[in-house]
Amino acid sequence: MRAILRFLIRQHYIILFIIIEALCLALTIRNNDYHRAVSIHLFDEISGNVHNSYYSVLRYLSTVNENKKLASENAELRKQIFNLSHDTSIKKLSTDSGNYELVVANIVYGSIYRANNYLIINKGSMDGVKPDMGVISSSGVVGIVKTTSAHFATIIPIINTNAHISARIKSNQFFGTTTWNGVNPSYVNLSEIPYHVKLTTGDTVITSGFSTVFPKGIKIGTITHFDYNQGSDFYNIEVKLFQQFGQLDFVYIVKNKLQLEFQQIQKTINNAK
Repeated sequence: MRAILRFLIRQHYIILFIIIEALCLALTIRNNDYHRAVSIHLFDEISGNVHNSYYSVLRYLSTVNENKKLASENAELRKQIFNLSHDTSIKKLSTDSGNYELVVANIVYGSIYRANNYLIINKGSMDGVKPDMGVISSSGVVGIVKTTSAHFATIIPIINTNAHISARIKSNQFFGTTTWNGVNPSYVNLSEIPYHVKLTTGDTVITSGFSTVFPKGIKIGTITHFDYNQGSDFYNIEVKLFQQFGQLDFVYIVKNKLQLEFQQIQKTINNAK
């Protein structure tokens, strides 16, 4: 209290000047139609901008919440589609609601212009996320979980030079492997497709389903260019990705309940070789 009094005493000339200026301004506005009109217009302008900013923030927060809600609903629908497709193709291997579950997550960090790009999501081992789980978006394949902590996980995206994802051409079912050359984050290469296979620009490339990482049929991209070198048995194929990584926000981690069993079988086969 004493500090406030000392401040008022020290600054009383300035405070008195401000009070007098305010009174003069009020009298001028009150007794002058022009100044009153200008002041009302200025107040309305300031008030309108403040309210607009306030409601813009509210709309933004509402949009964020709505997007989260839609992402959760989308995850549930996609899970049902995966499980229906799985059950149709191999009857019924599970007596519960299906072999696939999806966990919704947000990208909290990402790089797209390095040779070894990686992403970080805000879900980890506490949410059931484990290494080698597939990661997709509403647009298509994103990548594979590499490491996890309690609340976060790192993802090796398809645009990482170390990422190799089993893929197939939707129109003819021939399969190969995607690789990234480290240049353009919008394109990957599809290798191991024999040159006698008929290709068409615009053909869709999807996941092959040859592992437990991704269900079969997740979109990857479309073929934009292909050729082959003389003496080679395989095409050089360029694929434009459906997922544009500069716009990535929500992702879905694919949890396959049969993944561990499948990996154990693979390990047994590899040890027997």
